[in-house]
Amino acid sequence: MLPASEKNRSMIFNPLIVVASELGIRQSTARPKAGAGGVASIVHAYRRVIDSGIGSVIVDSVDDLEAVAAAAAGAYTVRTDLAAFGRDHNYRSNSGAERIAATVNRFDRFYTHDIAVAVPDDMSGLQPFYLQALMYALASTEVGIATLVSPLDEGDLEDNDVAKATVSWNADRIVHPIEGGRVGTLLDIRRDASRFRGEECFKLLPIHAWRRGTLDRLVNLPPSDRELDEGTDLVRALDARIRVDVSLVAPKMKVLIAPRELRGDEIEG
Repeated sequence: MLPASEKNRSMIFNPLIVVASELGIRQSTARPKAGAGGVASIVHAYRRVIDSGIGSVIVDSVDDLEAVAAAAAGAYTVRTDLAAFGRDHNYRSNSGAERIAATVNRFDRFYTHDIAVAVPDDMSGLQPFYLQALMYALASTEVGIATLVSPLDEGDLEDNDVAKATVSWNADRIVHPIEGGRVGTLLDIRRDASRFRGEECFKLLPIHAWRRGTLDRLVNLPPSDRELDEGTDLVRALDARIRVDVSLVAPKMKVLIAPRELRGDEIEG
């Protein structure tokens, strides 16, 4: 079992969160990408995840400079050689399920962690409460994978580089700690919004959580042509009839109950 920080206890699950660079990209950059205030983006993402207070966290980098920067920020780091992944696998997806499975299974062979979570280092607008919302999408045992969606920004509807999703919202599923939070079941993913024929759609965010058994099953299924077109292995999951639930998030949502309050960590007086 990996060392956990003092905050690393989830509300319901025991997730292992992997903050990874170059998810879905075959070639790494020569140096760590700059994030907020000139900080390497992988360090910025790591700090955001740590602030969520959920799960044990490791950083999976693709070069030595990233690893050094993350370690200096206090992260437990591992190094992935992108060349180790075959060209015949759907490694272009935003979730990078095969890479995450390899990293998680390498460091948690005995399934101490029941959930694996992937957080890309270059996700704009990443907020600590996104991880909190993600856990709520896994509340039903019928759910194999959880992810996040957000309202479309201006121009997203016509932009085929943006993966969009339709959702069946569940009125009985309320994300109590987050104002305006909702949970529903993912129906479809398309980049071309015209395929939805006027149905309300949302922007798919590249944070994913898998139950460990579901992740192992997913990476052993072959990718489809439509999956490669849409750029995410969530399409593979939908085609395999794996239930994928989503939480709705937006950067300016108000957090009503922080994870530390749910855990009873608040000190009175």
